[in-house]
Amino acid sequence: MAPYFGANVQLHADNQQESYDIGSDQNASQPNQWIPEEGLPGFREFMTRFYWECFQVGGDVLRALAIGMGLDNETYLLEKHSGHNNQLRLLNYPPVPAEIFETERAVRCPAHTDWSSITLLFQDDCGGLEIEDVTDPGNFVPAVPVKNAIIMNVGDLLQRWSNDHLRSTSHRVTVPPSSDRFEGEDRMTRRRFSIPYFLSPDPESVIECIQSCTGVDEPAKYEPITQADYNQMRASMQY
Repeated sequence: MAPYFGANVQLHADNQQESYDIGSDQNASQPNQWIPEEGLPGFREFMTRFYWECFQVGGDVLRALAIGMGLDNETYLLEKHSGHNNQLRLLNYPPVPAEIFETERAVRCPAHTDWSSITLLFQDDCGGLEIEDVTDPGNFVPAVPVKNAIIMNVGDLLQRWSNDHLRSTSHRVTVPPSSDRFEGEDRMTRRRFSIPYFLSPDPESVIECIQSCTGVDEPAKYEPITQADYNQMRASMQY
C-alpha cells in the first residue's frame, strides 16, 4: 500500500472512518494487501483497472495545469509521475450516534491538506465535505455533492511547484447537512462513502518552484526537495 497522503491533521478527537488503500502492484516498498479472490471475486482486477484509469484522468489535469502555469513543456509535471507512487483509498464513514459529534468527542475527518500533487475525489450524495476558504481562513464552505462529478484538490507539492500561486486545499469531513443528518429514532448519522485518488511524484522527483511562478519581486519560497524527503518530513511531523 502507498503512503498516507493526508497531512496537517488536527488530532483533537477520534476519527470515525474506515479505509482500504490500494497502490501500484509495482511499488515493492509497500505491497498491496489484496482481499482474497474467493472472498470478493473480480475486486482486484476492477480496482487495478480503476487505479490506472484515474491516473489517466489525473495526467490530463497535470498537463492542463502545466499549460496554465506558463510552461512550454506541457508534460513537465506529468513526467515526474509514473503512477507507481499514487494511492487509491476506499473510505467508509460508518453510522455512529450523532451525540458523539455534537459533543465533539469524535470527528469524521479533521481539517488537513494532502501531501500529493493533486487529489481526485469521488463522493456519494451524503455530504459533509467542507473546503477552507483561502481568502477567509477558518471559514469552511460545503462542497455540495454533484452527481458524476470529480472534485480536484491542489496538494502540498503543487503548491510548492507553483510558489503558492496554487494553494493546497485544507478540507475536512463533518456530519451531513442538518436537513438530512440522521436516520431513525436513535439518531444515527448517515453512512458516507468516498474515494480519493492521490497523485504523487516518484520518490526521486525534485519539487522546486517553477520559473514562470517566480520573479524579481516574487522569489522562490521553497528550497528544492525530493518527494521522498518531503514525505519523510511530513511523516515525522505527523507521527
